[in-house]
Amino acid sequence: MSTSNSTAENSIASEQPNRITGPHHEPPTVANATTYWRCEACNRESIREQDLHRETFHAAECEVAERC
Repeated sequence: MSTSNSTAENSIASEQPNRITGPHHEPPTVANATTYWRCEACNRESIREQDLHRETFHAAECEVAERC
C-alpha cells in the first residue's frame, strides 16, 4: 500500500525532468479548460501532443529537442 498522495504522473515528472508529460487537465474553474502536454526540460506546453515531437517547438538548449 502506498502512502504517497502524489499521482503517478507527478511522480514520473519529478523523477525524470527531461520528458514529455501529459495529458494534464486544467481545473474546471478555468474558463474553456482543456488538456495539454508539457516538456519538463524547457517547460513549454501545447494542447497538441504532436507539437512536442517537433525539434522546433522546444527551447534552443532543450535536451528533449535533441531526441525529436
